[in-house]
Amino acid sequence: MTLLIGTRGSQLALTQAEGVRTQIARLLPGQEVRLEVVKTLGDRLSAKEAAEESAEPPQGLFTKELDEALLSGKIQAAIHSLKDVPTVLPPGIDYGCFLKREDPRDVLISRTGAPFYQLPAGSKVGTSSPRREAQIRAVRTDLEVVPLRGNVDTRLRKLREGEMDAIVIAAAGLKRLGRASEATEFLEPEVILPAPAQGVLCVTLGAGDRELKKILAPLDDKSTRLCAQAERAFLRTLQGGCRIPVGALARIEGETLFLSGVIAHPNGEQMMRYEQKGSIQTPEKLGDELAHYFLSQGAQEILNGFGRISW
Repeated sequence: MTLLIGTRGSQLALTQAEGVRTQIARLLPGQEVRLEVVKTLGDRLSAKEAAEESAEPPQGLFTKELDEALLSGKIQAAIHSLKDVPTVLPPGIDYGCFLKREDPRDVLISRTGAPFYQLPAGSKVGTSSPRREAQIRAVRTDLEVVPLRGNVDTRLRKLREGEMDAIVIAAAGLKRLGRASEATEFLEPEVILPAPAQGVLCVTLGAGDRELKKILAPLDDKSTRLCAQAERAFLRTLQGGCRIPVGALARIEGETLFLSGVIAHPNGEQMMRYEQKGSIQTPEKLGDELAHYFLSQGAQEILNGFGRISW
């Protein structure tokens, strides 16, 4: 029997999915494991069109059709970038495994090779992320942040053609495409905190498929899973989506889990950043606690600007 694994059809999605497919195939010697491309709403619409499609943020924009294919039995598993996955899974869908995390940082690529703090005043920096925009503006008020959409190739082409002086994108995608050498600078979390679960790939499957979940168990990276659970609990409690300027990054030291979070307005004038620690046994509790701390300190005012919080 062939195991069909769903994936989006972009170059990055296919590259990522093939790497996971190869790992799964090793666990199933003698069985065919094949990728099945499923086109999602996010693939059919530009980010602007997608935002106009509904008043709600685009949660599930890149996952809904894959979920439907999984629930209908068209595929037996699906591969996602975890940061695209809604923080609450649809009924009937479960996580199969969390693959070992790639570099969670963002990278700067500049036309001249100038690093972030040496970009000349007035330089145009491209990003599609309110989270990145907010943190860039907070530390470099003299830069002009401009919209940047499209896949990695499109963004790099726009940079080469001079539409902007630099761009900021996720390190994980650049590395998985084998293009890490094109990065000018890897931006440390102290400068720009990444999106929750950035750099994490996950496999989803039917909630009742215990056999496949058992097969995938060797691919599940415990540290990645714990950090992702904390980061996504933080996002979920804030009711945040991928268009909300929220960043989070967890790290493990012994039996202690540290979680840093940031909430910022894209104008860079309002930014809150805190770190909290807890037990590795209760990652989601830590995420919830940090989110509630943010709200107690006035984060609701920033988030209200995006129409997401109503308590």
